[in-house]
Amino acid sequence: AIVRQPSVFLFDEPLSNLDAKLRAQTRLEIQKLHRELGVTSLFVTHDQVEAMTLAQRMIVMNGGRMEQIGTPEEVYVRPATTFVASFIGSPPMNLLKGQAAGTRFTVGADTLPMPAAAPRSGELILGLRPEHAELNAVGSGAAGSAGTASTASAANAAGWPLKVEMVEMLGAERLVYARLGESLFTVRIDATLTPPAVGDSVHVHMKAEHLHWFDPTTERRIA
Repeated sequence: AIVRQPSVFLFDEPLSNLDAKLRAQTRLEIQKLHRELGVTSLFVTHDQVEAMTLAQRMIVMNGGRMEQIGTPEEVYVRPATTFVASFIGSPPMNLLKGQAAGTRFTVGADTLPMPAAAPRSGELILGLRPEHAELNAVGSGAAGSAGTASTASAANAAGWPLKVEMVEMLGAERLVYARLGESLFTVRIDATLTPPAVGDSVHVHMKAEHLHWFDPTTERRIA
């Protein structure tokens, strides 16, 4: 029962000391109470799952500074900064710093084909969510998270070469951790698909609409 009838509820990490099962149950109860009472609630948390599931609007803070304000969907789909991109999402967005030139993006010693031209030439940070990477084993037609290599554009037909380091089974999905040169790259695939083995060479493909571009100096979104 709610004893008082305040104008605003303030929750400061209320679920942080609960075990996983009780935390999920209590989160549902908080959602139910909020719907029933209709009272404005300010919920402070470091748990992105709590923020994404409870919020109607959320503020992402970094060192006391507001990085982005928006609905959970807006923040996830169009992160305003690299901090937001790396903080919201589990696993976080893949972020690669490199040199862009048209439909080519150079990361370290690797020059990678792009499905579309970068928004500008020069040094940029490219972002790609793990679920938007399409994985294919070299020399096979194995499907990836969102389809097969045949769905990628001709400009991206060669794909990006990765070396698989680890595969995690998470029930309905698998996470594939691989290396792109010196950078760690994560791909989310459906558990019904045959995963690559550790040590396998694979190619990853993507679609232009799933790419995120950030300025390397300000770390703010440019496209």
